[in-house]
Amino acid sequence: MRLEEVIRELNVTWSRQLGVHVDLVKWETHAFPDFGDGPQDVINTQVPGDYDIFIGIMWCRFGTPTNRAESGTAEEFARAKERYDRDPSSVKLMCYFKDSPVTPSKLDLEQLAKVTSFRQSIGDEGGLYWTFSGIDQFEKLIRLHLARQIQTYLNQERTALRKSIDDGSVGTVRTAQREIIEEDDEGVLDLMDVFEDRLEEMTSVSARIAKATEELGVQLTARSAEINDAKDKGDIPRNAAKRLIAKAASDMDQYVARMEAELPAFSKSVSEGLNALVKAMTLSIDTDAQNASDDEISSAMDAVEQMKNGIKDSHDSISGFREVVIGLPRLTSVLNESKRGVADVLDRLRVEFKTADSLANEARSVIQQVAAKRQCGK
Repeated sequence: MRLEEVIRELNVTWSRQLGVHVDLVKWETHAFPDFGDGPQDVINTQVPGDYDIFIGIMWCRFGTPTNRAESGTAEEFARAKERYDRDPSSVKLMCYFKDSPVTPSKLDLEQLAKVTSFRQSIGDEGGLYWTFSGIDQFEKLIRLHLARQIQTYLNQERTALRKSIDDGSVGTVRTAQREIIEEDDEGVLDLMDVFEDRLEEMTSVSARIAKATEELGVQLTARSAEINDAKDKGDIPRNAAKRLIAKAASDMDQYVARMEAELPAFSKSVSEGLNALVKAMTLSIDTDAQNASDDEISSAMDAVEQMKNGIKDSHDSISGFREVVIGLPRLTSVLNESKRGVADVLDRLRVEFKTADSLANEARSVIQQVAAKRQCGK
């Protein structure tokens, strides 16, 4: 499960520096066979109810009804929401919905309708949920969102600690674990270097994608000109026409192969770069934002805005080119298959660009929090 992998990564790379350890609580690992007023009641009794963050994930199935709610997930959410209503600081609610097509064999209209209704109810109750198109996008989102939750936790802890010290009720500061930072742990400046390096890689990948797309456009224009020229000179033999069309199809196939190589490189550079940025900003908060100067914060914000602008330009150009490819005439089965390949890879590129833009927005929010924290500390 990707959520487990993300939490494991956060604990390995962050706990020594921030003194924060995250445990994933779920019935599969925290409950055991027993009897009660239904299976969910057993889970409610055995699973600790003092967790700090509730994470709900749904796609097309709502779940099995319990004796108290329409599904176990709905009941668990209701219990968490009751805690939040009593004390908003006691628990954070994070809900995610997968927004992607469902295969006919998995489609249950009644279940899907319940998911849709539940999602709408969250909005009606004042909640903000997040959608994702695939597991890779979810992994990136949950990593950044958990980072922001850790930021919020550290802010609240520090504020409460200072208040206790000001009131004279606390004489010592319980941060010994954070003071033990091994020499090989990355610092704020190291992480900013990683961010800048990955941003440069992402920019290079985007430039290669743009260049390859432009080249394919030129090639397709040239192939069309060859066909039209042959037509102008008289009737073109069917075999000759098919050879010219095959060349256009080959051009498109080569483009798809190039994009297949660029897609993971783009995704990796975005993910690693923004993860490093968020971690750097969080470490800055943990040290009263003194590790990040105003110039560094401003530079990070400028870099994210530059990234967002570049993503928008790339997304717009890809979207326009997709319409051109789809509009090509259906002349042969080979050409049609190549068109589908290009359309598919362009769709995946657009998803990557959209995901990168969403992650950039999250990173921007983190930077804004650091900036606000620094201003309060001045």
